[in-house]
Amino acid sequence: MQNLEEKKEAEIKNMVAILKQIDLPDILLLTRDANTLLMRQMEADAPRAHLSVNKI
Repeated sequence: MQNLEEKKEAEIKNMVAILKQIDLPDILLLTRDANTLLMRQMEADAPRAHLSVNKI
């Protein structure tokens, strides 16, 4: 599991390096897309969290 976290951190650093090289409108576009992905993940996790609460 640690290896996965290390890969994630390396990709984040890579993305930051790329972001430093592009213009603000493109950064804003990527931010919007990232927020959309985060919301999808939260929605996908919500039913599982609800199910685990019901088991208690």
